[in-house]
Amino acid sequence: MKRREKFTARKISENNASMPKYTIGVVSQLLGLPPQMLRRYEEAGLLEPARQAGKNRLYSDQDIAILEEIAELSAQGINVVGIRYLEQEVQEAREAQIRAEEEWRQLEKARQHSERSQQK
Repeated sequence: MKRREKFTARKISENNASMPKYTIGVVSQLLGLPPQMLRRYEEAGLLEPARQAGKNRLYSDQDIAILEEIAELSAQGINVVGIRYLEQEVQEAREAQIRAEEEWRQLEKARQHSERSQQK
């Protein structure tokens, strides 16, 4: 598969994962959590599902993955404040990783450019 095709396929997959498509009732059944618990997680600011015509909540695959993590942490006895803190830490770690990867790419480009310059 060509690089462009891989990028396009990955982008489509990411778009599908972020597309809101599940109602609160479906998500409640999928996760085995009562709808009230899902509403509490939203009220606590742990996630923000999309709204259909400003009323009905619609959850994406990404939202479901986040809710699975929240439910697991909650089952381990971590409260909402702790979960919010952990989410923030994870987000900061992801951002740091992205910055480090970008710096690595820039250094690698500079090294390759330097090697090409020395070969001339």
